[in-house]
Amino acid sequence: MKFKKFKLSDYAQIAEIISAFAIVLSLFFVGFQLRDNAKATRSATANASIASISAWFAGIGLSEQASANNYTAFTNPDVLTQEEWFQFVMGFHAGMFSFQNSYYLAAEGTLDHEIRNSLASLIAALKGQPGFLRYWQQRKSIFFPEFQDYVDGIIASDQINTQGVYKKIEPTGTTP
Repeated sequence: MKFKKFKLSDYAQIAEIISAFAIVLSLFFVGFQLRDNAKATRSATANASIASISAWFAGIGLSEQASANNYTAFTNPDVLTQEEWFQFVMGFHAGMFSFQNSYYLAAEGTLDHEIRNSLASLIAALKGQPGFLRYWQQRKSIFFPEFQDYVDGIIASDQINTQGVYKKIEPTGTTP
């Protein structure tokens, strides 16, 4: 039995075929890695957005003074001193900037739209409160135009989600 002698050009062709196959395999591997990386990025972004807003709420809810000031600012801002209103505005900016950030992350596809919709329901819960409306009228210009339109759309909508948070609740067994 005689074996065919391979020329150097034959080896070069075999090497090209193997290289092409290796490139295709590596492209599949990169594709899977990118998909996994995108999923991890979306998860981390969602976690960071929720953590930011949770920290903001915790800061308000765990401080008696901040809770009282925010409640009064939303429900009856006219009774606040200038200093109390300023404190409210600075604190509320933090939350609204987190909302704006989540809005843009959802718009670009990095953040799930359900999280943005959840935040929209928070704005809808506030939209009928005089302090929120005053804040938005005074401060909306500091936000990006697309976000301004988004919040204005929520304010103009018939979506309401207060669930009684801003109404005074009397203890059981007493009469108002």
